[in-house]
Parts: sequence; structure tokens; C-alpha cells
Amino acid sequence: MDIGITIWPPMPAQPQALPASWSSYDHGALREFLQRAHDVGLRQVRFDLRWAEVQPGTQRISVAALNGFQRGLDLAQANHIQVVVSLMSATLGPTLHLPDWALGIPTQALSTQAVSALLSAPTLTILDNSFYRQEPVRDLYTDPDMRAAQRYLLREVIGNFADHPAISGWLLAAGFERVRPPTDHRDMAAWWADLAEQARSYGAERLFGHIDATALSSRVSLRPYDIAMAGGAVVVSVGPWPPLGDGPPARGEAACFLHAIVAGLLAEEVNDTAAAQVVVADLGWPTAPRANLSGWQADQVFAQPAHTFLADEEAAASALQESLTTLARAGAAAVWLAGMVDPPESQWNIPPFDRSWIARTWGLWTADGREKAGWEALREAIRQLPATARLPGFPIDPERFWRDPANELRRLWREYRTETLPS
Repeated sequence: MDIGITIWPPMPAQPQALPASWSSYDHGALREFLQRAHDVGLRQVRFDLRWAEVQPGTQRISVAALNGFQRGLDLAQANHIQVVVSLMSATLGPTLHLPDWALGIPTQALSTQAVSALLSAPTLTILDNSFYRQEPVRDLYTDPDMRAAQRYLLREVIGNFADHPAISGWLLAAGFERVRPPTDHRDMAAWWADLAEQARSYGAERLFGHIDATALSSRVSLRPYDIAMAGGAVVVSVGPWPPLGDGPPARGEAACFLHAIVAGLLAEEVNDTAAAQVVVADLGWPTAPRANLSGWQADQVFAQPAHTFLADEEAAASALQESLTTLARAGAAAVWLAGMVDPPESQWNIPPFDRSWIARTWGLWTADGREKAGWEALREAIRQLPATARLPGFPIDPERFWRDPANELRRLWREYRTETLPS
């Protein structure tokens, strides 16, 4: 099982942009982060190409962002680390994030019933390249302008970087269901398959599609089967947020459960052993920066009020080590850890840190360069990772599951915990 970690370009001492900015970051700090990752035994990282930054207009690309991204890839290559690029994601950590041109009511809809439909939909708080906004999200799946913008982004980014030796794959369009729920999973499957075909036409060789507990709870969202049928590898996000991951880390049961569900569905629906080898993403837990902040804290997760549990470092480390061992034994293809380094408190007023305890504290290093207990746990897990793996055996009936996925997910979660928790 491969283990990687998500790294955002570290912000300079006087930030000129939002986090995860490739046009303005501390190159020396990124070099140090990559060296640390290599030294602990990691050979893969995930780089987010923040959509609102890299594509400021529907037919315009930020040259500064791509130049900085090129330098980041070169640094990864110099440290013998492979990169999975997250492209066109609708989230930034636990925050909804889109370019400003993907928000609002399009001109062609002003004289149609589409206006009523847009205005009747719940308005979400979405971070663009500078500010939080509350406007309707345009139809990302069928609007010709939105589809053309997506294809343009694929052409400009994948077309220019697919041959870079550091890149091992592309994660496409993570989190779209959160900003604009589809009306039918078949329509979304066709949309994602078109993205995958376009990406391959520009040189992408390995593609990943994104699933999480929210998507698994919906009949209309993209399904693991849809990604596999389009030739993509399935990534399941197990981040520390509702509906399953928003409590104490315990032994990481929620993360292992979500992997078992996705792998079990694929094993039944796809006659391909390789397709059931699922990647687990966003594994990690926010920790309390000070003892008096341990426990539940009011938070915001994907534009919704929430409560986040800030664990002590030892508990998070124990959960990390046990989760990695369990996932390796269950046959996970890879695990991408949630975050590497926490931002300094001086940056907590910058979006998305200003509204998210998770984004502030789910790294494995503190902002002042101290290793959390989770870093040593990671080192030990890599050293002792099981060499053999078996495919998951959690029994799932896909027909029953997709008939009422929300209730089935809850039922299976209760069953899983009964079987795995010590008596």
C-alpha cells in the first residue's frame, strides 16, 4: 500500500493570496516539506491546483500559478516523490471553493424558468479566489459555457504537464456534488466520463474519481461503479466531518468502514479485482493546539454549522497508526493523509482557516516546526506496514444499497461497529 500526504504550497511570511496558492508561496519551505516527507518514508504527495487561482476566467489561465506549479513539481522530482494533482476541485479542505465565474445567474437564463429554479435552491457560502460569496452555483454539468471552461482547463493544464516525470495521476472534479447536487447519477456519470475522455486525449494516463460519505448517501451522486466504468481509480474521502467522521478519532473505524463499503460495492458491481483497490484520502484528525481547546468546538464544514472534535495528539497518532495497518490488510491501494503542516495562528484570519478548525490543525507538524505524535506514528506504520493484503470481505448487496443509500449506510455502519468494536 502506498502512503502519501496532501501538501499545500506554504504561504510566505506576508501572504498575498489565499492558501494553496502556486503563484505566491515559500519555495524554501516547500523544499523542506518535501524533504521531510521523503525522510519519513513517503513517496507520494497530493498537490491541489486551486481552481479559482489557476483559472481566473472561463478561457483564461494564470501563467504565474502554472509557473509556480512547475517549480513545485521539479522540487518533488528532486526529492524522488511522485505527485497526484487534484484538478478542478470544488473544495479546499473542508471549505466549498469555486471560481467566481461559476457563480451567479447566467445571462441566457434571465428570461427563462431557470431563474426561479436557481433562486429556489439553497444558497451556499462559497469561497472564490478572494472572498466568501453567497450566490447560486451555475449548472456545472450541462451549461455549455461551464463545460467549455472545464475542457479548456484540462487542455491547458494536462496538455502542458502530463509528461512531467513527477506526475503519477490526476484527481478530477472532487466535491462537485457538494456545490451543485446533480439530478440523476447517470447524468453525472456521463459528465465525469466525458471529463476522463478529455483528460486522456490531452495525455493523462492515470485518473482518479472522488467519492465520500455524502455521495454514498445519495441516489443521484456519482457512484464508485461510474468512475470504474470510465477507467478511473476510485478515491474515497474519509475526512473528519459529518456524517461519519466528526467525532473522536478512536481507532479510525469510520475511515476503515468507508473503504470497506466502496471496495465492497466495486467487488460486487465490477468484475475486475484491480477496480476494487480503492484509494483512501483525507485520513487525519484535527488536534487541539492548546489543552484548553481539547474536545468539541463550534466549526463550519462545507458551509454548514458543525462541531469538530479536537483530539489530543497521542489519540490522533494512535488512530492514524491503527488505521494505516487496517487499511493495508484490507487491500487499500493507497492512503493520502489529510495535511502535513498546520498554519501559524497569525494566518487564522485568512480563508479558509478563519472558519475551519479542521484546516487549522489537521497537519502532522505544528507551524513552528515541531513534529506531532502522529509523525512518529506514521514513521512506525511505514516501517511495519503489512506486506500482504487481502480484498475486503464486508458483504454488500449493491441493489439493496442503492435503493435507499442513506439508510443503508447508517445500517451498515451500525453493523460494522458491532463487529469491530471490542466487546
